[in-house]
Formats: sequence, C-alpha cells, structure tokens
Amino acid sequence: MPAVHPLLVTAVVAASLAAAGPVLAAGEGAPAAAPAVTATPPAGPTALPAGARYSFAPTEGGALKLDTDTGKVSFCGKRASGYTCEAVPDTRDAYEAEIDRLQKQVNALEARPPSGETSSLTLPGRAELDTALDYAQYAFQRMRTMMNALTDTPPEKAP
Repeated sequence: MPAVHPLLVTAVVAASLAAAGPVLAAGEGAPAAAPAVTATPPAGPTALPAGARYSFAPTEGGALKLDTDTGKVSFCGKRASGYTCEAVPDTRDAYEAEIDRLQKQVNALEARPPSGETSSLTLPGRAELDTALDYAQYAFQRMRTMMNALTDTPPEKAP
C-alpha cells in the first residue's frame, strides 16, 4: 500500500465529518452538537510522498489545498453544488503584475532612438526669437502705461 501524507488523511476525515452534518441523539430526534474536529499538523516539516503535487491542511469549514508545483493555495469546502475548491486571492500576483508593468514602462522610457534618426522638433531661429521678445516688450510697456494711468501720481522721469 503506498504511503499517504498525514495532512491528506486529516483533510479527508475533516471533509467527511463536515459532510455528515449534525449527529442525531439516540431516541430524541433532535440534533446533537457536531463532533469537534481539531487537527494539529505534525511537528516540524514533513516530506510529501514522491510525485505528490497537492498538500492539504484542515481549516474551519473546509481545507486548504496547496499546489506544491506553483505555490497556489485554494480553499476547498462543501457548497450547495458539492465540494468545490476556490483559489485564495494572492496579493503577490498583483504585486508581480505591477512590477512587470513598471519594468516595461522603464524599458520603454530608457530606450534610445536608433542612430541616424532625427527629431521632428526644430528650434526657432534668431528672427522668430526677436519677434517674440518684441511682442513681450510691447505687452509689458502697454500694461505699465495702463497701471500708471490708474494711479494719481505721474511716473517719475529717469535722470
């Protein structure tokens, strides 16, 4: 007979007891308290049998199933449709996805354009710069004239 992992046996027993439901008291017809199922994992690490992919650990209301190949954890328990296992949310997956996304963004930002590629951006020439400065000077002088018109005192002449 092949060796069976103790946690697997405990998980099967716990699931069987949970499926049995309440135990009827003899002659009464009223439900008695369900037997308490407590399991303590063996002290220290235990080796899984050769070729065993899944490890089970009993929990309240079901069992946790660990996929030893991928590290994914599922919660297995009785539902209306029978026994089902649902993946336990793993925040590590979300962190790894965010790290991958950010790494791709960094790589794209650090990528340099191929040599020989020219930029479509052209800097303004001296004439365009002079025109812009003339316009800014005109706007500033006009604003200053309007402010001086609002004050009661005339502007002082520069010596």
